[in-house]
Amino acid sequence: MKDKLVNSLADALEMDSGIINVDDIFRNYENYSSLTELSVLAMLDSDFGIEIEMKEFNNYKTVNDLIGLVSEHSIK
Repeated sequence: MKDKLVNSLADALEMDSGIINVDDIFRNYENYSSLTELSVLAMLDSDFGIEIEMKEFNNYKTVNDLIGLVSEHSIK
């Protein structure tokens, strides 16, 4: 699950998955913008079936937070 999320996040952010660290604050990546934020939300929906509002999404800070979100939804 972790690897799939990291690879999908890297695709959404148009960056190499090898430089993504689970403790990174994903909004701090150099190429993160409002457009890539929408790409991340779309990726969560298309790759993991997770639809969340922007207000809730703003509670997630690190890559590990997103991994937790995906893991939590895969259990349900």
